[in-house]
Amino acid sequence: MKRIDLGFSSLQNGYKEHLFTPMDVVREVFRRIRERGNDHVWTELVSEQAAISEAERMFADVRFGKAPPLFGIPFSVKDNLDVAGMRTTCGCDGFDRFPEITATSVSKAIAAGAILIGKNTLDQFATGLNGTRTMGGYCRNVFDERYIPGGSSSGSGVAVAAALVSFSLGSDTGGSGRVPAAMNNIVGVKPTLGLVSSTGLVYNNRFFDCVPVFARTVEDGYAVLETIRGFDETDDFSRSDADAFSLKVELSDNFNFAIPDAKQLEFFGDSHAEAAFAMAIETMKMIGGRPVEIDFSLFIEAAHLPFDSGLLAERAVSYGDVVAARPETVHPAVAAMIRTGLAYSGTETVRAIYKMNSLRGKARKLFQEFDVLMTPTVGRAYTCIELEADPIGLNNNIGYYTYSVSPLDLCALALPASIRDDGIPFGISLLATAGRDGVLRTLGERFQRQVGLKPGVDQKSWPVVGMDRQAR
Repeated sequence: MKRIDLGFSSLQNGYKEHLFTPMDVVREVFRRIRERGNDHVWTELVSEQAAISEAERMFADVRFGKAPPLFGIPFSVKDNLDVAGMRTTCGCDGFDRFPEITATSVSKAIAAGAILIGKNTLDQFATGLNGTRTMGGYCRNVFDERYIPGGSSSGSGVAVAAALVSFSLGSDTGGSGRVPAAMNNIVGVKPTLGLVSSTGLVYNNRFFDCVPVFARTVEDGYAVLETIRGFDETDDFSRSDADAFSLKVELSDNFNFAIPDAKQLEFFGDSHAEAAFAMAIETMKMIGGRPVEIDFSLFIEAAHLPFDSGLLAERAVSYGDVVAARPETVHPAVAAMIRTGLAYSGTETVRAIYKMNSLRGKARKLFQEFDVLMTPTVGRAYTCIELEADPIGLNNNIGYYTYSVSPLDLCALALPASIRDDGIPFGISLLATAGRDGVLRTLGERFQRQVGLKPGVDQKSWPVVGMDRQAR
């Protein structure tokens, strides 16, 4: 049997044409996992036999009926999402919980026919954007192990990029559903806040948290989002219209896309990233976009809210007890952040909430001038050694373009844009106001077709193409 492509359409066509069964796919997935060895992508796996048995059950159910939308598609979840019968650790030995109920988003994926493979590693307590903030080993970038995988959903991103699963669910507070996508040449779908239930997610910040989707393509990512979205009365932050607005939007062949003013673009000395973003702008022009430079100050200001305001106190609500009782189990950079959160007063927190609401109003007004905002997802590709030496300062650099998105109540789509001349992936993010996820989908599909990259590590097996040719 030929190598199984884990893209949704390839799997669905293979099942339809009886080229393989879901049981074959599960066996192949576990073979690949064994082949990679101890890659620090997983905190816990479902037993192979249990996954095969689930595939057999579903296969029998659909033999004479219609297959559900995610039938036979293997997936994984970040280990801050609950799965009944599996530990939720958040990457910390001092924070074990054994849930009896599976997170709503995970339950919906399983109900739609997806096959759970296991739980993925993460930056401890989902607090970093680099993927190195763990007490044990950490997974590596699939293109070059010297470089960070991106965090905090590091294992979730690498699992998709390494073709171990077809999609994964993570969490995103300040960029965790986008940075691993950019660093590993895959798609990261960060939905409108409240579109996907966060029940069963260990929270960092209820104002900002959401469940994103990592996938090989834009089409696959939004197919998952269509399935797991919806109002959930058990989630106080769920949107009442979460079932209502369309995730498919027709858009003119010509559109306006904003980019930060040239003086506010930050690449932190990475000339490869700077050249790659310039090429991405040209790619957007090729698919009908007209660039408009904007003042990026609003976004820079909003980016301070998750980690440099009273809103950081919410992290202490979730994890402060672990820092106090089991400090030896907490990464020093993570402990420092939580202690900072504990130091904020109630007055400072209320002021931060007021400021957030004010900035959201300004953002809604600004977005009336264009269809989407395009930024780099990550301004500079850092090595693991660099992040180990400065885990706080450089982490903030990584969040320059991502931290502001949820404070401003925006949805986002992280897209592969090119493979840089040094062999490292470069990605962009498209941003829109809440409820405009369908616009991102439409433009994202156009952009991905134009770029023409193979997803994840699959691109490594293709000839190296210089960036000046890649978008043609």
